[in-house]
Amino acid sequence: MAKIRLITDTGSDLKLPVAERYNIRLLPFAYSYDGETYLRSQIDESAEDFYKRLSEADNPPKTTQITPAQYADVFREELDAGYDTIIVVTLSGSASGTCQNAHIAAAEVMEERSCDIRIVDSQTFTCLYAQPVIHAAKMVKHGASADEVENYLKDATADFGAVFVVSDLEHLKKGGRINAATLLFANMLDIKPILTVDGGLVVQTDKVRGEKRVNKKIIETAVKTAGDLNGKTIIGAYADSRDKLEALIEEIKAQFPDVNVRYCRLGPIIGTHGGPTLYGFAYSSSGRFDISDYEED
Repeated sequence: MAKIRLITDTGSDLKLPVAERYNIRLLPFAYSYDGETYLRSQIDESAEDFYKRLSEADNPPKTTQITPAQYADVFREELDAGYDTIIVVTLSGSASGTCQNAHIAAAEVMEERSCDIRIVDSQTFTCLYAQPVIHAAKMVKHGASADEVENYLKDATADFGAVFVVSDLEHLKKGGRINAATLLFANMLDIKPILTVDGGLVVQTDKVRGEKRVNKKIIETAVKTAGDLNGKTIIGAYADSRDKLEALIEEIKAQFPDVNVRYCRLGPIIGTHGGPTLYGFAYSSSGRFDISDYEED
């Protein structure tokens, strides 16, 4: 029987204690405010400190990819530790070159050694692939084959959906993701973009005028795909906006009193791009995947 090692990255917002609990190796992305001093996400700075610095910074930090050399070193370490099969789940390859870097490293190491290294492009972000990785780790523990684990990961990450909102667009302007004229127009009309994940990218699916209508539109957008949320588990995700998320959860429970809620604090890699006001929730689009075993810490 193959000895399988699961690896993912901190773009998943999988927390270190959970990764350690389930024997998942967690590779940190790095980010820098000055282009010289790089911080490893989840290791060198707490979420609280990160969001404090983010709110005060003139410009958001720059994130870096995990390089082929870094991946190759990790693969060799795991093989030396006695694993013969490695399954890597990465941040969306449509949004980052990290997935391609993992493929490059896997090809190099498999040419050197007799081993099996598989790369799963999650085509998504944050807890939308952390949850499948947690479940996959439990499958490994109970003796599932590499094929079973890989197929589950591909099916689950393809199924998971999410709806988010950025309630303050100023951060997107700082990061160069919208221009000043768009920001002025949006602020004048109090427009909030409703975001989903499609094709491995974060895209705007709708927009709402006025804060009061935002949560209603978030719920409507999710229900179109997921249907009745009663008896299902959702994962409420937030940057530095727990109060706004709780208001959303309250509205969800008013409509679906039997919904189960888990929570995910977005880390530096997602927070850098979305900003401190990003919040929303993730769910199984088809309802086929039970995500109630998601763990925040």
